[in-house]
Amino acid sequence: MKPLLILLLALITATTSAQWSIGGRAGVTFSNYKTKTPWKEVTNMGFDVGVIGYKQVKKNIGVNVELHYIQKGYYHKICNSITDELKANYIEIPFMLDYAFIIPSMQNFKAHANLGLYTAYWVSGTYKMKGFDQSTEKFDFSKSNASRFDIGPNAGGRIEYILKNGSLSLDFRYEMGLIDLQKQEQDNTRNTNRAMVVGISYLKLIK
Repeated sequence: MKPLLILLLALITATTSAQWSIGGRAGVTFSNYKTKTPWKEVTNMGFDVGVIGYKQVKKNIGVNVELHYIQKGYYHKICNSITDELKANYIEIPFMLDYAFIIPSMQNFKAHANLGLYTAYWVSGTYKMKGFDQSTEKFDFSKSNASRFDIGPNAGGRIEYILKNGSLSLDFRYEMGLIDLQKQEQDNTRNTNRAMVVGISYLKLIK
């Protein structure tokens, strides 16, 4: 937790004199656990909505601080008629450094590369089994010995179209969790999140 606090303080110190842009973001997630299973791994689809704060601190460098409600999880196809699915809902806070550069011959467009980390808290989830007996149930954290806290690096980019006093962006991001979310006794696997997030965001300059 200490490295996270140090990073947060560094971001606040670096951006106190810069001007904020704020806005929102909505998109879809494509996720799974890192752990491989004997079953067919199918991408679990979910959603992502959130608010964004952005500050440009130098000519080409800025920082993003965000707050999201995001859905991750896994989807296993055990056979043609049996599937095993977890949809996990998180409150997530990403922190990212942003490097921007002009796209040659494309007026009003900028490309951005992002690198940072995220922290997340697992709020709720649903587990669904389809097959001989179909069932959907609320995820039981205590029974599953689940960790509700997650943290990990993220990286991505966005293509930004500049508007008057604002901008629209097509965003993409990959997140790699480091926490074993469902550790069981005598279990050598690491059930860590892997997620690709694609979305559209809007930012407005606050004067």
